Amino acid sequence: MARDWIRVALGMFAVAFGANLFAPLLPAYRITDALNQSQVTFLFAIYVAGLIPALLICGPLSDRLGRRAIIRPALITSAAGSVVLLTGVWFHFPSLLIGRLVVGISMGMVMAAGASWIKEIAPVAPQISARRATVALSAGFSLGPLASGLVAEFAPRPDVIPYLVHLALLLGITPLTWNASGGLPTSEHSDTPQRFFSSAILSPRFLWAVAAWAPWVFGAACTSFVVLPTIAESRYPIAFAGLIACITMGTGVLVQPLVTRISSSSFIPPAIFGLGLTTVGMLLSLIVALTQNVWSVFPAALALGAAYGVMMVSGLREVQIIAPTAELGAATAIYYSLTYVGFFAPFVISFAAPKFGFVPVFIFGAIIALVSMYPVAKVAQSAVRSDGAS
Repeated sequence: MARDWIRVALGMFAVAFGANLFAPLLPAYRITDALNQSQVTFLFAIYVAGLIPALLICGPLSDRLGRRAIIRPALITSAAGSVVLLTGVWFHFPSLLIGRLVVGISMGMVMAAGASWIKEIAPVAPQISARRATVALSAGFSLGPLASGLVAEFAPRPDVIPYLVHLALLLGITPLTWNASGGLPTSEHSDTPQRFFSSAILSPRFLWAVAAWAPWVFGAACTSFVVLPTIAESRYPIAFAGLIACITMGTGVLVQPLVTRISSSSFIPPAIFGLGLTTVGMLLSLIVALTQNVWSVFPAALALGAAYGVMMVSGLREVQIIAPTAELGAATAIYYSLTYVGFFAPFVISFAAPKFGFVPVFIFGAIIALVSMYPVAKVAQSAVRSDGAS
C-alpha cells in the first residue's frame, strides 16, 4: 500500500511519454508532410488547447469524484491520441491537429489528479510528494522524445513506429495504475460543494511567488528542445532533437532533490534559483545563435533543463502548502495551466526570430527572466518579516 504511489507515478510517466514523443518528430513532419517551421511548432503547442481546459475541469472534478475516476479515463484518452496521430499517415495535418488536442486532454487529466493522488496515497512532506509527481512527469517527458527520436531517425516510418511504442508502453503500465489503491472520493470531498476555482490562487503568495513566473517552467524547457536544435544543424536532426529533449528534461529530474535542500535550508525561494538558471540558459542560447555549433547546444540545454526542474517542483510545492485539501485539485490545475502557457514560446520565437533575429530574442528572454525574480524576492522578504514579527 505504501508503495502504491509508484503505480500512479507509472501512469503519469506513460501519459507524459506519449505527450512529448512528438517533439523530435517535428523535422520529420517538415519533410513528410511539407510543413514549415511555424506549422510544426503550432502542432507542438496546440495540445495546450486541449490540456488547459482538461486541467481546469478535471482537477476540481477529481476533488469531488476521486483521483481514480480521472486517471483511468486519462490512460484510455492517451492511447486514443496516439491512434489518431497514427492516422496522420493518411489524413496528414488534420489528423495531427486532432491527435495533439486529444493527447493534450489526456495530459491535462493526469497532471492535476495524478499529483494529488500521489500526495494522498502516501502522506509525506509537501516537497517530497511534489518531487515524486514531477519526477514521474519529467521522466516521461525525457524518455519519450529520446525513444521516438532514435526510432524515427534510424527505423522506417517515423510517422508510425513511435506511436506504436507508446501504445505498447500503455498496454504494460495501465493495469498497474488501474488497480492502485486509494483515489476514491472521501467523505470530506463528498460533503463539500463542487469547486472549480481555488481561493488560494488569489493570495499574494500565489500571484507573486508562483503565477508571476510559472510560464517560464515550460518556456525554458521548450526553448531548449524545440528551438535550439533548429539553430545548430546536426547530421541526424531527429535523433539530435530527441537527445536534447532527453537531456533537458532529464536534467530537470536530477536537480529536483536539490529543491528539497534549498527550501529547507535557505531563506531564498527555490524559484529564484530557477529563474537565475533560466537567465543563464538564455545567455547560453545566445551563444548557440552566434556560433550555430552543435556542441554549444548542450550547456544551454543543461541550464534550461535545470531551470525547468527547479521551478516545476518549487511551484507545485508552494501550491500544496497554500491550498486546502478540498481545493488542491483546482489549485494544482491552475498552476499547471500557467506553466503550459510557456509551450507557445517556440511558436512565438518562430515568428519573432525571422524578423528580429535569434540574438535579440534571447537577450529579451534573459531580461524578462531576470526581472521575474523581483516579485518572488518581495514575497519572500514579506514572509521573513511576518515570521520575525510573530
